[in-house]
Amino acid sequence: MLVLALAAVLVANPNPIDAWARKACPPPKQMPDSNIEMKFMEQKRAECLRKAMNKALDKVIVPLKKQKPAAFKEWMSLQADYNRWMAESCAALEEANWVDLSSGERSMGTGYGYTELQCLQRQYAWRGFYADAWARRDWKGIEKALQGFAEPARKARESLQAYRARTGEVAARAPVHVEESDLPVRQLSKEDWKSYNERLERAAAGPEALAPRQCALVPSPTPDCTQRFADSLFSQLDFSEALGGAEGGK
Repeated sequence: MLVLALAAVLVANPNPIDAWARKACPPPKQMPDSNIEMKFMEQKRAECLRKAMNKALDKVIVPLKKQKPAAFKEWMSLQADYNRWMAESCAALEEANWVDLSSGERSMGTGYGYTELQCLQRQYAWRGFYADAWARRDWKGIEKALQGFAEPARKARESLQAYRARTGEVAARAPVHVEESDLPVRQLSKEDWKSYNERLERAAAGPEALAPRQCALVPSPTPDCTQRFADSLFSQLDFSEALGGAEGGK
């Protein structure tokens, strides 16, 4: 039901990024019968959007190999780092659904992976739209899309900052050693929390590191290019649900 409701909202309130994503990879029309089927449908669309993103990027990057070798190398390096950040930050967002900030436990369920797939779809759609507009020299289209990220980014930054503060508190009181268990719910040790918090730190730092490199490739960047592009990445990482009713996991 969630997938169909989301699709209905997007049709009623289209924006250029959603329009690009729907054209490249139409969302599923049928209602999934289970969490497993829903995840399978989301996996298929995420993979479709990843391929569409790469196809759009090729239109920008491949011609540079002979025309501007230095720019080609920077685009390739940037995209590799971008892909790593997308994968890690979306995985961190998924984990937030399954970590109980009250008990310090991590659970598991059949819905595992759905949030990560949704996050990846949003990132692939934005990156694909951006590259497609770049290849067409549609700078106005990019600017228009960037304008919509400021407020969502502000909320996402606040939620991530608050979430990291909470996980830091939980990590401080976590046990050093935890008994191994085959149960779907297990206590997280200090080392577990250390790894998780380090991943959250990398997720938070990524937009600020990627944005100036992207803006350095823009032909005529605006003075606020770095801030606005960082906003476009941050806006996809909203941890507010994890701070609210999701503390007990799903």
